Amino acid sequence: MRWQPGLCNDKMVWVAVDEHGRPVVQAGRVPVRYTEAPGAKVYTASPGNVRVGEGPAVELDAGAAPGPPAARGRAGSGFGSAGTRTAAQATAARAAAGALVQGFAADAAVAFTDGACKGNPGPAGSGAVLRLPGGEVRERWAALGRGTNNQAELHAVHLALDLLDEAGWPAEAAVELLTDSQYSHGVLCLGWKAKANQEQIAALRTRLGRRRHRMHWVAGHVGIPENERADALANLGVAQSARG
Repeated sequence: MRWQPGLCNDKMVWVAVDEHGRPVVQAGRVPVRYTEAPGAKVYTASPGNVRVGEGPAVELDAGAAPGPPAARGRAGSGFGSAGTRTAAQATAARAAAGALVQGFAADAAVAFTDGACKGNPGPAGSGAVLRLPGGEVRERWAALGRGTNNQAELHAVHLALDLLDEAGWPAEAAVELLTDSQYSHGVLCLGWKAKANQEQIAALRTRLGRRRHRMHWVAGHVGIPENERADALANLGVAQSARG
């Protein structure tokens, strides 16, 4: 069976496709899976929620019997972690991330965020890059002292919102926020319950609620220049935190 990297509800997936690269529709649903591993569970999604990326289709096994409709939950991305991805995972992650970013409206502000930590907890830092429709780019980093990676990832979203405020970006204008932290995406967008960082999360939810925004998870280190820059900025914060 042919599968191609793509998106389902802004989450990276493998999509079942025909010989022309079009999603396979079975009883009004499209089969999707979160990993290329043999026997992976196959879900079904509404065709309107599925986008096929530009990566090459690959032959995979049919997977396990279809499960319930794909939802925004705690399922893994299926694209592995930076530094340990297979070649197929890396190709799929790049294609899915590219399809996501290319789908943004031209008049939207796009913010790229990242957090880093040496140890966990340990010296921590955050970085954010804001790209405005006219081509202007703003960026910021912060040294957080000792903290956790999750705290750094959340603080990076604060930095992005600070940049939007300073740029005078209207609250009603579209904003696309990107993070490579499934934790941040989950607690801020998917309703995950968090035992830690509750005040930080509550403050972010309040700030985000004042803006017309969408937040997306993307795999880290997949060749998006602004994401790589946000990572570099976050590591400047780590280095400053380490120096005290």
